[in-house]
Amino acid sequence: MAWDTFAKVHGSCLGVGEVLPLTEDASFEALLQRGNRIQIPVEVRWRYRLEPGEILQVDIVSPGRYLPSRGRFYARLQKSGRVTVPWEQVVKHDLKSGILVAVTLLAGKR
Repeated sequence: MAWDTFAKVHGSCLGVGEVLPLTEDASFEALLQRGNRIQIPVEVRWRYRLEPGEILQVDIVSPGRYLPSRGRFYARLQKSGRVTVPWEQVVKHDLKSGILVAVTLLAGKR
């Protein structure tokens, strides 16, 4: 089913509304999963028509011991709707599975 048809049929029941390209930043909170993965919510993927294989610029803010730490990286969207946090970011910000991170998908040219 095409995205346009899907949005017309299911858009109102999901509360998504209009389907838009990623022209604005999308923010949400997510748990860091096993394998350093972050799940992109279905509402965000549907609203901004994110397809598997797309390269996204991701900004994460994780709680630190004294101050929050921020990291920015590029990631490819997997078929499962997840992105993988690079190992360098995991070590630099002392990230562990199960912690809550604030995630922002940054708008840009796609």
